[in-house]
This record gives sequence, structure tokens and C-alpha cells, in this order.
Amino acid sequence: MKNTFKRTAISLCLAASLPTLAFADNRHESEETLYTLSNAAVQNEVLAFQRADDGRMEAIGSYATGGVGTGRGLGNQGALALSENKRFLLAVNAGSNDVSVFRIERDGLKLVDRTAEQGLTPVSVTVSHNRAYVVNSGDDSIFGFEFNPATGKLKPLPKSYRKLSAQGSGPAQISFDRDADALVVTEKATNKITSFSLTEQGLPESRHVVDSSGTTPFGFSFGRRGQFFVAEAQGGAVNGATVSSYQLEEDGSAHLIDGAIAVGQTAACWLVTTPNGRIAFTADTPASAISSFAIDRTGHLSLLNSKAAEEIRPTDLAMATDGSVLYTLSGGDHSIGLYSINKSGALKKLESLDSLPAGVTGLVVR
Repeated sequence: MKNTFKRTAISLCLAASLPTLAFADNRHESEETLYTLSNAAVQNEVLAFQRADDGRMEAIGSYATGGVGTGRGLGNQGALALSENKRFLLAVNAGSNDVSVFRIERDGLKLVDRTAEQGLTPVSVTVSHNRAYVVNSGDDSIFGFEFNPATGKLKPLPKSYRKLSAQGSGPAQISFDRDADALVVTEKATNKITSFSLTEQGLPESRHVVDSSGTTPFGFSFGRRGQFFVAEAQGGAVNGATVSSYQLEEDGSAHLIDGAIAVGQTAACWLVTTPNGRIAFTADTPASAISSFAIDRTGHLSLLNSKAAEEIRPTDLAMATDGSVLYTLSGGDHSIGLYSINKSGALKKLESLDSLPAGVTGLVVR
């Protein structure tokens, strides 16, 4: 398929515009804090939520990025990213072509930087060590920054601008591998996975392009041993969604391990893995389903449960740092769901926080 893709699949994975959200005044010490991004075209904001000691979720604040979003779905995964030391939160401003950085403080977030980039319409950001990169849907490119893990400051990285495989590629996500010596990008429109090896200076070197095993590759997550796992919306075909696994080689190229493995649902768009790399979950928007897969040591996949949980049109996922809780972002009823994960990958609903604005994008947990 040349530079087009089935818009049906993408629209199934997008969210709408935003109303106002009220926040709780009282705060509790909690196990974890969640962040999502409003992507509002007037004023982009990070929205923060805490899980209190009694297990309940509550909204605790909204923090302006200084930039603007687009006011519509971005067709992405990874609009927010945490630094490795968990002290800073990075957010894309898709409407103003820049990236904001917040320092995470005891009483909330403090904006410490906002830096423009060379590309157009950043939709996903990744950070590792002293480098950060965005992928841009407006001009099919990636762009990098030097990142100071002590201050949170960003500095554009000269000669880091690179093009993806083709014009109109429809990028969904960018991510460093675990060793931070390569970048991977999924391209929804071209049905390609593009990867870049990086020099010691953090600059993209060789570009590698491989055909996606399933069409409309969307969100992905790295597991162990250089393996990564990709959700494939398959053009929105009814019950056509798949998941595939890939091996990232030392030269930055990728090859297929396993796929495309049927999910048994429609339009799997978002994917996360447990920290031990043994289980993957997908969010299947039109099916209102969370699906689960087992991952063996070699990276091969087997379906555990086509509908491990039911959420109304889920639009993102996040994993607790210890792998015990799965968080879901649902565009259908504007909620965040919490599920405990047992050793077999089964999910049990713990809590739900309603009254989120429509159109939020990105979900990370600290």
C-alpha cells in the first residue's frame, strides 16, 4: 500500500475533544501516580491522578505544558515519558511542535523546560539516559535532544533529524531499546517498522525498514533480550487484530520472531508488557476489550485471553512499576480502570475513576 491506510482503523483508535475536569482538593500518600495528557488545542495540560492507600483513585492536579495540542486524537502511543530516574516527565505538544519537561515534586509537577524541535506534529516521545527523541506525524521524521537528567533541561541535538520510510507514513510510536543504542518506530500507513542504530553521540546512523507482519502496526513495548512486541490494528477488520514479536539486532535492524498472532478482537492499538517480559496486554478499542498474551523466553506469543477485561473503548494502557497492576484509559466512558494481575495474567477489576475529559492521550505511571 503506497502512502495510504485504512482511516477506519485509525479513527477507531482516536479520541475526541475535551471538556473541563474538576480535581480533588485533598491528597493522600499513595502507591502510584498516573499522568495523562489533555492534548487540548487551547492549552495543553498534564492531568495527574493518585491511587490512595485505600485503593481509590482521585484527580490531584492539572499542569499546563506551555504549549498546545491538536484537540483531536493523535493515533499514537507514548505522548508522555518518564526519565529513567523518575524525576522528570516529558510531554509532546503536537500543536506547537515542541516538548515540555516537568520536574516531579512532592506536591505536584513543576514545568522546567519547553523546547522546540525541527519536525512537525510530535506525537510520541522516548527518553533514556541523556537523550530524548520524538517522532513527528506532520513531516514523517524523528528528532533528538540532549537531556540533562539532573535539571530536566533539553537541548536540540544537531544532525539528529531523520526521515522515516516514506511520506504519509502515519507514525504511532517511537522508543529506545533497553540499551539506548537504537530507536524503533511503528508506521501505521506504510505498514512498516523503521529502526535506527545510534552512534555513541546519540545520532541516528543506519536506517532499517522491515515490513510489518500485520497491517497497521501501532503501539509496542520492549521486553527482554532485545525483543519487542507490536499491536496491529489490521485496518480495522472485524476480529482481525493481531500481535507480532520482533528481535532487534546489534546493527539496529529488526526481524520477525512470531506473528501475526490473532487476538480475536478488532483493532488492537495499544500494547504494554509486564516488567518480567512474560505477559503482554493489548487495548482493542472497538471491541471494548483488553486482551492478554503469554511470552516465552524466545519471544514467541500465545493468546491467554481474548477478552481478559472489558473496558468501554479503551484508548491506552500503563503498567505498574512492579507489574502487579494494569491501568487502562478508556475513551468510551472517559475513565481510568485499575486491574490486579495474577501470575497467570488474569485480571481482576479493582477500581475505576470516571469523569475524565474526552480526547486525552498517553498514560504513564510512577
